[in-house]
Amino acid sequence: MKKCLLLGSAVLALTACQSPFSKTGEVESYRRPASTEELLSGSQKVLNDLNNPQIFNPQTCAKFVNQVTDYLFYLPADHFIPKTPAEVELLKTRGSEAIDTIFQIRVVLHDKLQEFDSRNELSKECITEIREGFQYARFAEEYLLEWLYNQKVFKFEKTPIMVNSKPSTWTNPKFADFKLKSGDVMLVRGKSHVSAMIARIGDEEGNFSHLALVGEDKAGKKYVVESLIQYGVIVTPLEEWRKAEDARVALYRQPDEALAKSAARKMYDIAKAALDKKKGIRYDFAMDDDDYSTIFCSEVIRMAYDRASNGQFMVPKYRSGATKFKNTEYLKNLGVSKTSLFAPYDIEVDPRFDFVAEYRWYPLLRQVRMQDAVLQSIYSWMIEKGYEYHWAPQHSVKSYFAKFVRQFGIAADTLPKYMPVGSIKTNVQFEAVAKTLEKNIYAKEAEFYKKKGYLPSFQDMMAINEEYRYQDCKKQQAFREANRYPNDRDIGGNPESSQFHYFFYNKSKDCK
Repeated sequence: MKKCLLLGSAVLALTACQSPFSKTGEVESYRRPASTEELLSGSQKVLNDLNNPQIFNPQTCAKFVNQVTDYLFYLPADHFIPKTPAEVELLKTRGSEAIDTIFQIRVVLHDKLQEFDSRNELSKECITEIREGFQYARFAEEYLLEWLYNQKVFKFEKTPIMVNSKPSTWTNPKFADFKLKSGDVMLVRGKSHVSAMIARIGDEEGNFSHLALVGEDKAGKKYVVESLIQYGVIVTPLEEWRKAEDARVALYRQPDEALAKSAARKMYDIAKAALDKKKGIRYDFAMDDDDYSTIFCSEVIRMAYDRASNGQFMVPKYRSGATKFKNTEYLKNLGVSKTSLFAPYDIEVDPRFDFVAEYRWYPLLRQVRMQDAVLQSIYSWMIEKGYEYHWAPQHSVKSYFAKFVRQFGIAADTLPKYMPVGSIKTNVQFEAVAKTLEKNIYAKEAEFYKKKGYLPSFQDMMAINEEYRYQDCKKQQAFREANRYPNDRDIGGNPESSQFHYFFYNKSKDCK
């Protein structure tokens, strides 16, 4: 697993290089693209290679995708930025074509996932690398979308989710002119820090944090059934739900229409019956999808298809591991105890669902990319440097106060009464670190752009976070040496004070 599974934001294409395989299937060294023209032709070549079974097959799958993502991972941030006025004009002219090609690479990767699985030739290594390929391609498309928007090639307007038109939605050609159907599964990336936490909670990381199901009542009216931390399982009329603002939404469809329709009806009936009794179904903070007494977002999909098939169709087919935090108390404090879970983005690699389309809301893309960089840094410090959250009096008070006021109906839109104190505390502490890092990145991004003329890559943002961590740690050391302890006036107000190392640090308190 790479240190960071996301594509640097300055990389404009998943495959803007020559394929890592020759016609005989042997690995070749890359030749770095020298121009925007080669970026475009290189993307097309890899798409062609994916469709060539002599080059891309179950045996070469993992190595092929890994070679491409490894190549891109180590490139300098400005490698694909147009360098001359002629290249700028070329990319402006053919930018939409480039996105089409990269998106089609994702479509073909999903087709190959289904094909290999149908022949029982899909290896775990291939699944892992395809997950990674989806992530790299998606961020490449989004960065290019942003570049084209800034160049005034694209104009973004507010549209309902899954309106079948560019630049908000790119569609699998097999599903041209699609309409949302009962039983459809929508994979969502929200805009909160909690969304970033969920998007990386599993060993196999993803770009999404939530799942929702298109349900149906007896009259055939469509709703969205989902489980939210604030409310548990809720039901929303489809057209009302489509007005929401989410960074991205990917649509997956079960090709068995009878099964999908049955899943939609059963889950709607279960959710509506619980709501009509004024009880509802609570959110499952343990993320235990074997127990339907409480339900988290992914569990809505699992329960729907489980009940519709009498236990014969269990989702997902390939689960995420939950072991990377095994040496910490992090998942335990959140309430998660299982060693595997149904992460929302597992639906991406469930070959029994077709990939239909993907929607994006441009104004949120930059925000979630920064959240991802912050989250990736925090998690890497926990796993690689032994960082842990330590009970700080300030956050202890906040956690218990939040729990207390919720019992009286206050903060009803943010916290359920039954949310465990451990979960509240961990979320409070996480947000304190995340907001501090995010504020720093926003400031540094402006400096970076002014100096270099392009936005920082994902690795650049990780480097910014790492420098901030080191300096924050040194400040905390200085406070300890002076026998001082940061107070509320220091936190956020004193530039000489640590902003988070007094409650998030490793046992050795080493800044390295």
